[in-house]
Amino acid sequence: MVKLTNIKAAILVSSVVVLAAGMAAPWSINEDRDVIDAVGVLGGEWVGRTAPEFELQDPEGRTHRLSEYRGKVVFLNFWASYCAPCREEMPSMETLVRQYAPQGMVMVSISHDPEAADMNAFMKAFLPGERSSMTVLWDPETTTSRRFGTELIPETYIIDRDGRIVARFVNAYDWTRPEVKQLIESLLRSDEIKFF
Repeated sequence: MVKLTNIKAAILVSSVVVLAAGMAAPWSINEDRDVIDAVGVLGGEWVGRTAPEFELQDPEGRTHRLSEYRGKVVFLNFWASYCAPCREEMPSMETLVRQYAPQGMVMVSISHDPEAADMNAFMKAFLPGERSSMTVLWDPETTTSRRFGTELIPETYIIDRDGRIVARFVNAYDWTRPEVKQLIESLLRSDEIKFF
């Protein structure tokens, strides 16, 4: 009887340890080979941690929080109007958000411009007479990018529906490449995250 109790206790302890280890281990998005391949081909870096919350204002003074986008795939980009590579990738970002916004992707671009006027002037020149489909926010103190661990701009983070950063991309990209579409579409299809 004592041995049986000890065995049950050992099984219970082992189960708790395995569960805890699984929760702490790196995660994989639905074991989706498309996501893994796309991040690798694009030269991205796996992150696998919860995205830090932020609260910033758009050019009209409305406050936005990252948590408002829970349940959507978030394309988060740090940029500035004085950054040539940032300006270079903006057209492909706009194309991407217009294609996938109806399916549940949001694009948040956070400007590091010291003056809001510089950010606003760039956006007006970038899309004359049109409004961007991305949500443009202003963070002149670069507080948010530091919380994410951003080192250079442009820098982009892809965040899944559960608020976890899937990957980080440093430098300008052509966001219309097939691998980008593969990555975004796989994340949009994904309903759940599995932990290992």
